[in-house]
Amino acid sequence: MTGIDWREVARFGELACGSLQPVTVQRRTLPELVRLLRCDSGAIHLIDRRYRGRMATVTGAPVQMLLEFETIAGPANPYFERSSTSRFPVHDALLHGRPADHLRSPVGRVLAGYGFEHCLFALLVAQGRPVGTATLARRAGRPRFTPQEQDLAHRLSRFLSIGLSNAAAYDQCAPGAVIMGRFGSDHDVDTVDLSGTARAGTAPSPGAHGTLTEREREVLALATDGLINAEIAAELGIAVNTVKQHLRHAFHKLGVRSRLEALRYLQQHT
Repeated sequence: MTGIDWREVARFGELACGSLQPVTVQRRTLPELVRLLRCDSGAIHLIDRRYRGRMATVTGAPVQMLLEFETIAGPANPYFERSSTSRFPVHDALLHGRPADHLRSPVGRVLAGYGFEHCLFALLVAQGRPVGTATLARRAGRPRFTPQEQDLAHRLSRFLSIGLSNAAAYDQCAPGAVIMGRFGSDHDVDTVDLSGTARAGTAPSPGAHGTLTEREREVLALATDGLINAEIAAELGIAVNTVKQHLRHAFHKLGVRSRLEALRYLQQHT
């Protein structure tokens, strides 16, 4: 790829932002995402404030592969972590200098089990919050992703972030039946409602590095739900500075430095 076709990017933007239903956004854009990035399969996830899948759409691969990825998805996944830090798509060559290291990784093993090798991951962020993910894959023997394709993925994912965020806010993505079907004439696109299988969130329990107070547990639960400090303050009827102080104490007791690390800790210890 020698350059970006801006007409294609604009067309993709119209698809991404042309519906107020999350399922329609996913099913319209995924085939185009796969085509523009010259991939063999792809998936788009809508995620909740705890970064758990709510709705996912897949093409070019069986639904079972999508469900296997659910077991290794989330903030602890190195692709999620790197993309969250850089706010830029990440592919396997960036995380693993040697192909053998990639193939031995959890993601590499799942891919190989279905005949795929290379993957690219983009965290979809709107208004500072992750709202979804887009994952693309190429079959074994095909080339790795290039910096130009990584840049194109970044531009496309920005439109997808806006479209998916707006649709989710409007529709509230009410849990429903699993949707299986075909979109268009050339692509099998399957959509799965994941909300029924998502693990229920729990308030943090006392950590190994100290005992959290009741207020610290309340603040931390809201923080790991995705609320910003001002929203937490309004929810609990306390000052923003008090929220910051409670978070600082809770992080110290748990031995973490951020909301993301706190969420990982709670997932591992609750």
